[in-house]
Amino acid sequence: MDVKAISMVWLSRTGLTNLNAGEGGSNLVDLKKYRWAGREYPYVSGQAMRFYLKEAIRREVRPEEACVADEQGETCGRIAECVLCDLFGFMTTLPEVGAVVRVSPVKVSPAMGLIPLEETMTVDFLTRRHRGAIQEEAGAIRGDIVNVEMAVNLYKAGLAVDLRRVGREEELVEVEKGRGKKAQTVRGVSLKDYVDEAERRRRIRLLLDAVQDFSDYSKQARLLTDFTPDLLLVALQANYSHRLQKALEIRWDGAATLDTARLDQVLRELQEDVAKVDERPAVFAGILEGVIANGEAVRETLARHGIEVVTPREAIARAKAALGV
Repeated sequence: MDVKAISMVWLSRTGLTNLNAGEGGSNLVDLKKYRWAGREYPYVSGQAMRFYLKEAIRREVRPEEACVADEQGETCGRIAECVLCDLFGFMTTLPEVGAVVRVSPVKVSPAMGLIPLEETMTVDFLTRRHRGAIQEEAGAIRGDIVNVEMAVNLYKAGLAVDLRRVGREEELVEVEKGRGKKAQTVRGVSLKDYVDEAERRRRIRLLLDAVQDFSDYSKQARLLTDFTPDLLLVALQANYSHRLQKALEIRWDGAATLDTARLDQVLRELQEDVAKVDERPAVFAGILEGVIANGEAVRETLARHGIEVVTPREAIARAKAALGV
């Protein structure tokens, strides 16, 4: 099975939370927001999503395999040794090399809230109480007033992985074409291996495990929630594209309804791109009950494409098994 890319898109319903604050003010912790058709919705930035995935991977590897950026925001740039620099790319300066940029093999979308904020948002009034300094009145309790915007929402997020570039880097090569007077030197690009195949597979597995287990989002000491996938599609593709990201379109009218016509169209468009496992398309679906209002219609649509519905964790497990990671 020749798989060049993994494409994933998912929905996640959260509890009352603030996953990624915006600009705010001195006493306001606001939600990041975008506007669509005159209404405001929350979102979690792609940078924050990448951070959550990185931290999930960091929990599973040795310290020397997951570097931390320095004061200038630069990372170690060691593709062979550092899982995070390999998977998520970097911009850094290396001794005797100079400025180096690695394009991330992993592309991550922002998580876009799909329920209008006026229907779910509230503001929580918090006080941070602390004892006064020694030179002030002994034992005096002082406090800071903080207002935190929070909302319940349904988010759509996704990622794509260029599998050929995991553990590898592009390098310029010169190739001689032709003979005699017709000979010429042609410049091209090839991929240089920095790790062996077993390590490449381990890094892919770490990333897929991170999707099902990430949890280091902000403000969770007071706002415990789960942001992992509740409805998930995973496609193993013979080419690299982001088309699967359009598969999950939600209509909101007091309940979240998935557009099954859009889902069917996108899956039909991907038929030629998706790899095959035992003569079946390598698309894996996972759904938890209650995430969308028309779950049965979604299951029927997926069944018409030969896609069995399991739980999100099982879907990821099946994708890992198909990839041999």
